[in-house]
Amino acid sequence: MISWLMLAQAIGLGVIGAGVAIVGFARKPFNDWILGAAAIAFLTLIVQAVASFVAPILGGGPTGDLLEYWVYLISALLIPPAAVMWALIDKRGEWQTLVVGIAILACAVMVYRMHQIWFVQVA
Repeated sequence: MISWLMLAQAIGLGVIGAGVAIVGFARKPFNDWILGAAAIAFLTLIVQAVASFVAPILGGGPTGDLLEYWVYLISALLIPPAAVMWALIDKRGEWQTLVVGIAILACAVMVYRMHQIWFVQVA
């Protein structure tokens, strides 16, 4: 696993999520830019999944529990699409953007925790 990739991803998702959440607090409606931010978050998590699958094959497994790591990763992969689906289904439109922003922030926290499991935590 690549340490700088995970940390850059956590920071990037944190910035994107905070930006979307701020827009949500301003009561701006869900639009294509917010959808694009969620798509970027999802794509970075897919890159993380591919790197996580390849790293143990190449001999760089986690120091922590592999099952716990994969549960975090799969859960993080499910959050952005679920938040976008909820935002598209919600017809009132008051909290759509804020929900997507908080979902992206949750992914940032989960990526940071995955970094801890992979590099810091000793099983």
